[in-house]
Amino acid sequence: MKNASALDRTFVALDNMSLKDVRIFLKSNPEIVNIKIGLELFLAHGPQIVHILRSEFQPLQKIFLDLKLHDIPQTVRKSIQALSGLPVDFLTVHLSGGREMLLAALQAQQASLQNTKLLGVSFLTSLDQHNFQELWGIKANDIAPAFQRLFSLALDVAVHGLILSPLELAQLKGKNILKITPGIRFAEDGKTHDQKRIATFEEAFNAGADYIVIGRSLTECTDIKKRLRDLASFPLPT
Repeated sequence: MKNASALDRTFVALDNMSLKDVRIFLKSNPEIVNIKIGLELFLAHGPQIVHILRSEFQPLQKIFLDLKLHDIPQTVRKSIQALSGLPVDFLTVHLSGGREMLLAALQAQQASLQNTKLLGVSFLTSLDQHNFQELWGIKANDIAPAFQRLFSLALDVAVHGLILSPLELAQLKGKNILKITPGIRFAEDGKTHDQKRIATFEEAFNAGADYIVIGRSLTECTDIKKRLRDLASFPLPT
């Protein structure tokens, strides 16, 4: 059995695509085994999109449903209950929804989505130092403690994993919790799109990421086959 590669632990974000586009993309790139379905695609097609992709693309191993639920506890509980039995491996909620919301989400997950891991979103990777100051009055030297408070809450309520940028991975070194990292770019990428706290896939895995999420750096690049080969040839740190 071969050692896992970066590609085995990469979720490809199917953003800015129609269902037709998604089908063409996955048929053209059967090397992709993990996908992320975001809010846009899910709202366009509903839960059926998960069933369609599961049935049509047998090589798919994991599906990450990225809804970033954030509401009062009862609403989040009922939202997860409404997804009952949906064959997704990961589902996201915002840690900033607070302890009661996270506990309600976990209770609903245990009852309705037993095979799904609940991931807590920290601060979005599109936010930078200016945003932290503008939104919450958090100064530059207080950003790391702000993340740590969210991580401590996540560990205390025992969500299954965390969504965090590559820059915060060091804060969770040695912690027994899944770490999923968006904001991934290839070294030759010239622009960062919406992401501001970013790193290469090599940097993220070496810093302790268990999975990474890559969107337009794969789906809109000029040579996706080369980039998929780069991921497949990178052995995960042991």
